[in-house]
Amino acid sequence: MNYPRKKILVLALLFEGGLLILALVLAAFLRLDLLHGSNNVMKGVLYGTALAIPPFGFLLLSLSKRAERIPFIGSLKKMVLHDIRDFFAQSRITDLILISLMAGIGEEALFRGVIQQQFGIVAASIVFGLAHCISPAYVIVTVIMGLYIGFIYQVSQSLLVPVQLHFVYDLAALLYLRYAIAPGSELMENDQ
Repeated sequence: MNYPRKKILVLALLFEGGLLILALVLAAFLRLDLLHGSNNVMKGVLYGTALAIPPFGFLLLSLSKRAERIPFIGSLKKMVLHDIRDFFAQSRITDLILISLMAGIGEEALFRGVIQQQFGIVAASIVFGLAHCISPAYVIVTVIMGLYIGFIYQVSQSLLVPVQLHFVYDLAALLYLRYAIAPGSELMENDQ
């Protein structure tokens, strides 16, 4: 299916921007400091970037030939290679950067900065997973990712680290899906 590039970009930015606005409103109402612990920008960026490597490694593993026999991973692979990849097939690099950046900022401000601060890591991770309800397998993986990011947030005590982690992971995943996997490649053919 062919999704129009500009429509995808606008919808993604409106959605992620809406999450950021919601987070800012809730943080003001609840008197939460979203920027606490974010004074060392370089450290936050470096840690967030490095901590994006394990989930990206899991993505690569789940898309590999070895993983196709695992039922849970096999269904996840099919959904990622076809649904998500097709959704962003017309996107440009600048689109993917903007979408990833807004997802990192908006989602982490809401899920870690507000929900996790108020209700804890488990609640934030479950809501994070449900917000990514593409398939049951994707929800489960996203809840696990939420627990990972939530743990990183607790340890770092800085929202900057999860924002950077989320941004780098999303960007790497989208660039990989968009540009590294050719439509007729062995990876795509084995999944049909």
